[in-house]
Amino acid sequence: MPRQQLNNDEIILNYIRRNGPVSKASIARNTGITAPTVTNICNALMEKDLIYMDREERSPVGRPSMLLRFNEHTETMMVIHIRTYALLFYVVTAGGTILHRRQQSSIGMGRDEIMNSIYREVAVTLEDARFTISCLGLVMRGPVDSVKGISVYSPHAKWNNVPFKYMLEERFHLPVFLDNDVRCLSTGEYYYGSGKGIESLVVLKFSYGLGSALLYQGSLFRGFNESAGEIGHTIVPIDNGQRYTTLEEVASETAIRNYVLQQIKAGRPCAVADSPEVNRDAFRIEPIYEAAVKGDAVCLEALKRVGNYLGATLANISNLINPERIVLSSALGEAVTIMEPILRDMIEKHVYKSRPVDVVYSGNGVYYTLLGMVDIMGAERAATAWLV
Repeated sequence: MPRQQLNNDEIILNYIRRNGPVSKASIARNTGITAPTVTNICNALMEKDLIYMDREERSPVGRPSMLLRFNEHTETMMVIHIRTYALLFYVVTAGGTILHRRQQSSIGMGRDEIMNSIYREVAVTLEDARFTISCLGLVMRGPVDSVKGISVYSPHAKWNNVPFKYMLEERFHLPVFLDNDVRCLSTGEYYYGSGKGIESLVVLKFSYGLGSALLYQGSLFRGFNESAGEIGHTIVPIDNGQRYTTLEEVASETAIRNYVLQQIKAGRPCAVADSPEVNRDAFRIEPIYEAAVKGDAVCLEALKRVGNYLGATLANISNLINPERIVLSSALGEAVTIMEPILRDMIEKHVYKSRPVDVVYSGNGVYYTLLGMVDIMGAERAATAWLV
């Protein structure tokens, strides 16, 4: 969906949308577009009611500047986030303000059941008099073809080449946008979160699996067939090189949980042995993190084992790409105090440069995934609807 060439109207609208409230001088300075052109385009955008004057900014010299802000009520969108064990449904403004949210369990659901749940929720939302939905966005796990709107493969539901865009547009006659969850998360972090103001950013999502994305100067690197960032499928040796497995098998929350369950089965005492949240198929990792913080030996071991693999991954990313910052998105919470020294030690020992890579932690991945999807939709709507 992203296009390589943007016209000045799109550049300026997107800059205001992502950075407002901003002055015209700031727009000109940061986009490289001449001040007279910025003024003319901003006047046209105000006539279209896409932006508005928010407030005055006092200046120690000269006249005060008027700050411009994007009109987030330009459109109302619906975003569907298909997670591993849940479906999240949002109604949001074009600026990302959540107007309505609903969650539904998807445990045990196959493709048809998930599609029927989506159909029902979209139909109900379109009939809701409170909202006028202009477009739909789908956030998917696994590889996608974002141009054709196809979910190439679902690592959990095990479907292949499902044309979600076609199916939903045919049924509801609304534009549909689809993208991978890690790329949505990375876009959200880049423009609105821990990556804001960073030129080159890698986001590493540490969850049930392990995924990553690279953004450079505002561009999301997707790879030849949109498979870039599948770092969890990197091959790593185990058992002293006797066998090989994928990185996410040893460096993910699933790996932490599996080690804990193995040790419990072997008869070792553990604080989460009777935790239903840890033992069920759709497990939650937080009880293990909490037990590790309190000093549980098994949970601490699990974090340290995975931490060494994760630290090596961060070092490899830094050596290969040399980003300005890496954002580690996870639910670690207070367990960061356990994991951070392990990661830092691996990075300091193995990163090939004098200045260690800047690693920051972000614990609100679901929210930034939503913001990223809204931003991707907004960029497309700016070009295909708002500025037409």
